[in-house]
Amino acid sequence: MTYTNQFPKGCCEDGANSGSPRPQQSTLIVQGTELSNTVPSNCNTYNTQILRTAIDSLYLSFQGDLSEESSIKLTELKSLAQSDISERVALAQIELADQLFKVHERGSKLFSFVIQNNSYRISLAKLGALRAPLAYVQISSELLTKKPLLDIVTELSTIINLLGNVSEEAAISRVDLCADFTTDYHLFDIEDSDWVTRADDIQNHSNKRRYTGTTIGAGGDVSARLYNKTVEMQKKPRLYLQDLHRLMGWDEKRDIWRLEFQFKRDFLRELDIRYVSDLESSLAGLWQYATVKWLRHTIPNDFDSTQSRWPVSEWWLSMQTADWGEGEALSRKPLDKGHIPSDRTLFVNGISGFTSFMAREGVLDPYEAITAYLSAAKQYHDNREHITGLGFFDYISQKVALKMREFGTHKNISQDSDSHPADKAVADAYRKYSDGE
Repeated sequence: MTYTNQFPKGCCEDGANSGSPRPQQSTLIVQGTELSNTVPSNCNTYNTQILRTAIDSLYLSFQGDLSEESSIKLTELKSLAQSDISERVALAQIELADQLFKVHERGSKLFSFVIQNNSYRISLAKLGALRAPLAYVQISSELLTKKPLLDIVTELSTIINLLGNVSEEAAISRVDLCADFTTDYHLFDIEDSDWVTRADDIQNHSNKRRYTGTTIGAGGDVSARLYNKTVEMQKKPRLYLQDLHRLMGWDEKRDIWRLEFQFKRDFLRELDIRYVSDLESSLAGLWQYATVKWLRHTIPNDFDSTQSRWPVSEWWLSMQTADWGEGEALSRKPLDKGHIPSDRTLFVNGISGFTSFMAREGVLDPYEAITAYLSAAKQYHDNREHITGLGFFDYISQKVALKMREFGTHKNISQDSDSHPADKAVADAYRKYSDGE
C-alpha cells in the first residue's frame, strides 16, 4: 500500500506556513516496509532522535513438575514467611545457582509459591498441579538492559532445573518491545482521530493536566503505550537507564518518550514465535508489524475522507524505521543485587532521622552526634525490652536480617539450630519415608 500527501496541511506550495496551531507534516511515502521522506526543504520538519530500542519485559513459562524436595522446602519457607516472628521471616530465603531469592508469604493465581530477587520473579506450581506450568517467570527490565538475552535464558534455565524436572524449552508468554526517543513534535496535540489502528480502545493520560501518554488496545493480544518516560523516572528513578540515555546522546534537557508494544502468547504463536530461540530473529518483524500494520499515527488530509490513505507523521516514520540491530556492548554491565537502596535513598532520605536528632540535641559535630545517637538509641530500646522482648543489639540484628532477605545480599542462618528449617523439613520428610511412616 502507498500513502501520499503532496502538501502538508498548513503548508503552502511555496513552503509558507499557514499558521495552523497543530504541528504539520512533511510529505511521506510508505510502501510496504520501504519508508521514505519526500518533503520540500522549506516546510516544517520535526527532529526525532531514537536513543535506544530494547526488549523491556519478557515473561517465560516452563513446562514440567516441581521436585518433591523443592516442594517440601518451599512449603516450609512459605510458612516461615507467614510467621509473626521476625527471626523466622528473615529465614524465608532460597539459594539457587549462586542467587538468593526471597520467598513470598503467598502464591499467585494458579501458583502456590513465589520467589523473587532483582532479576527474576518466579511463580511455581505445587507438586502434581495439572492446570499450570512448573514455572512462570518475569524477567526484570534492568536485567534485560544489562545482560544478553541468551545468557539470561541459560542462567534462568539452570535455576528452574534446580527446582524441578523441565520437560521442554522455555516458551514465551509475553514480550514488550520499546523505543526511547526525544522529539520536537507536539505529541500532546495528537487527537484520537489521527491514529489508524486495529484496536478499538484509546485512552489518554495526564498528570496535573499535563499530557503524559496514550494507551491503545489495553488488554488485547497486542497493545501499545506512548508515554513520557522522563515523568515516570521522576517518580521511580532508574539511574542505570538515565546513564544509558546519556551515553546514547540524551542532552538531559528534552523529555524522553517511550513507544512500547506488548505482544501476548496467542498472537506470538500466530507468527510462529514460541521460544526465545525464535524471538531474536523476529524483533524487527514484530516492530514492523506493530508500527506499519497494527498502528500508525497519521496527518489528516481534508481532501481525502479515507483515513487509510493519510500519510504517516514524520515522528512516526522515525518509529517505523527504528534500528533493531544488536547492541550487546551496552548490555554487559553487572547487575545490582537485590532491591538495594541507592546512595541517595540512604544518605539523603535516610539521614533525616539522624539530623533531626542533632537538631533536637543541639549538636553540630556529626562525629560527636553519632556517638550520642547510638547511646540514646541503645537506652531507648533497652528500656523497652520488657515490652518488645528485644534489647538494642537484638533489635538491630533482627532489622538487618530482614533487610538482607529483602535485598538478597546475604543468606540468614538460624541462631538456634545447626541447619536451616527448610533443610530440616526435607531431612525429616526423607526420614519418615525411610521409616515407612
